[in-house]
Amino acid sequence: MKKFLYCDSCFLITFYQDGYLGSLSQYKDQFFISKTQIEGELIKPSDIAIMVRKNITVIEEDRDDIKDKTNEFSLLYETLSIYDCLCMAYSILDGYCLITDDKALQKKCAIHCIEVKTSKEIIDEFLKGGVGYENMKK
Repeated sequence: MKKFLYCDSCFLITFYQDGYLGSLSQYKDQFFISKTQIEGELIKPSDIAIMVRKNITVIEEDRDDIKDKTNEFSLLYETLSIYDCLCMAYSILDGYCLITDDKALQKKCAIHCIEVKTSKEIIDEFLKGGVGYENMKK
């Protein structure tokens, strides 16, 4: 089973708006998001944050190694957001595959051998798993 960590709130918002977010709980792999990202990017509208919390495991980053690695990445890559750096830190230290469509972040991940999947690849995996796109809605 693979662990996926969301970097792009826009993907979650699209899934929410299209009614697919509930399907994530049926997926064979596990999906995660950081509490910091929910509070910083998804708190408005609050119903999206609630939906995310119901279908995606929220992880806390109250660890010194995560904080240190996040700070290291933010100093190294000033153009990345703190959320991007946090996601990279989790991936390096805990082995997450990142979900992002951000090309700049994908390039930085490649430098550090972090596995990345795009939104399209995640949707394709749903479809390969026998779940039709229309059946993903809940």
